[in-house]
Amino acid sequence: MEEVYDMDCLWNSGGKAWKYEYKYRRGGKTLCALYAREGCSGFMVILGKAEREKFELDRQNYSPLIQEKYDTSTTYHDGKWIMFPVDDVSLFDEFIDLLMIKRHPNRK
Repeated sequence: MEEVYDMDCLWNSGGKAWKYEYKYRRGGKTLCALYAREGCSGFMVILGKAEREKFELDRQNYSPLIQEKYDTSTTYHDGKWIMFPVDDVSLFDEFIDLLMIKRHPNRK
């Protein structure tokens, strides 16, 4: 992430479900957040309306797990909050693709 995105990185408590939160933000907008607790970690991305439309146009290029998480995630007033377990590195490329929907890299 740090290689391709110039972002502010913020550590927080992880709320009720997590011990730690590490958030990537720029200009008041969150790109994504990483979560951790003992024996478990997570990756969350929030897709707004325009971003959801982009995902829908390209959804066939995502794995069934990514599609399932997208379909079963709750949509709030500010977007669809999608939480993924980070226990399978094979999904990392797809996580990057989701981030590209939100924001193109700003580092070369």
